Amino acid sequence: MRSANLTVKMIAVCILALSCVSCGPRMNIQPSVQPFEKQMPVMPSKSTPTTGSFKIIAKQQAKLTSNPLPKTKTNLRNGEIYYGYYCLMCHGAKGDGNGPVGESYVPKPADLSSPNLARLNDGQLYWKMLYGVGHAPVMEQTVLLEHRWPLVMYVRTFAKPKNVNP
Repeated sequence: MRSANLTVKMIAVCILALSCVSCGPRMNIQPSVQPFEKQMPVMPSKSTPTTGSFKIIAKQQAKLTSNPLPKTKTNLRNGEIYYGYYCLMCHGAKGDGNGPVGESYVPKPADLSSPNLARLNDGQLYWKMLYGVGHAPVMEQTVLLEHRWPLVMYVRTFAKPKNVNP
């Protein structure tokens, strides 16, 4: 009898505890800041932009006329790796626009060894890489910021040497 009384009391305590769990405020009725109710604090200078897009950063980078990264074996190797990620399927291993996917495109992807491309400065190449014909907006949204300049550096390796006799 005594254990039956104890069991009933334990059940009553459990039911009381479970009923109290739902007594607190619900998330949908608690106080919160709604959009546009409060002015956001000004971000410190040189912080990541909170408005706009990475296109703003790319425009600033494209204003550079030369690659800000030093030409090192590591940067070139990284550029080659990133080329494999982003460019190889369309431009091909030789950069001639004969990649397995690029062959189906009209117009064909650019020949990265062309004299026209060699005449561009690094900033212009950077810009065309992101926003050139056939790229917008895919490359801007796909290529990470830290991969862009190594890619420019690697693409320069496709340039044909001047004064080559056929």
